[in-house]
Amino acid sequence: MLCPICKNYSLVAEEIETGLPSLRCPQCKGRWIASYQYWKWKESSGKNLLNQNFSKESDLPVNDNTSAKLCPECGHFLRRFPVGKGVSFGLDHCGNCGGMWFDANEWDVLRQQGLHVDVHKIFSEIWQNQVRDDEHNAAMEIFYKEKFGEEGYRKARDIKTWINTHPNKSELRAFLGL
Repeated sequence: MLCPICKNYSLVAEEIETGLPSLRCPQCKGRWIASYQYWKWKESSGKNLLNQNFSKESDLPVNDNTSAKLCPECGHFLRRFPVGKGVSFGLDHCGNCGGMWFDANEWDVLRQQGLHVDVHKIFSEIWQNQVRDDEHNAAMEIFYKEKFGEEGYRKARDIKTWINTHPNKSELRAFLGL
């Protein structure tokens, strides 16, 4: 199999986790994980994956390659899925064979944050809807901070929280014409 990034380097077998084989590009250091191997690893690792300690910080450099890629396994186009949850890169997934491409260090960053055990969820509609909602909310926060200023935004947010948690919130909204 050839690397979907470099296109002229053969992928080399290398275990990425105990019991999880992957194929790694010797040039760009990207990794291919076959779907069935990921699921087999998850099933065999089971509760051990849940008992690990994870940090939420990572200083590993990630070169998120956003170019179009072909699946090294079946030749179909890979689709890119943003990870979200504070992770700035996306993962590439084959909708045909289910395989996954990780650019250099992406798996390691996901492992540090405990997201490697949920990689399969990143490709789901529920996860992607949450990513879009989070991105939208972050953009709206920036918009309102620019509109109201930092202090005005904080006050407006505090008032909104107070109204939404008040036992008579319906009456408060009616009184304020909201």
